[in-house]
Amino acid sequence: MNLGTLVTLAAVLAVVYICIKYLMDNGLDSCTGDCGGCGPSCKWSRDIKKAQRHMRFQRRMRQFFHLS
Repeated sequence: MNLGTLVTLAAVLAVVYICIKYLMDNGLDSCTGDCGGCGPSCKWSRDIKKAQRHMRFQRRMRQFFHLS
């Protein structure tokens, strides 16, 4: 590996890290886990178990990337 390759790799890794951090902070959706707040307009309103799995996944990803 030469210097150009290392700089390119570092830039790509930085962009990926920033994208993951943004997604973990803002999420792909605006679900906060408060099922009473959205009412029937929530996409998780019929499947509480799926919503709980989604929230656990988001917490694990935040812990993995140290984004708490």
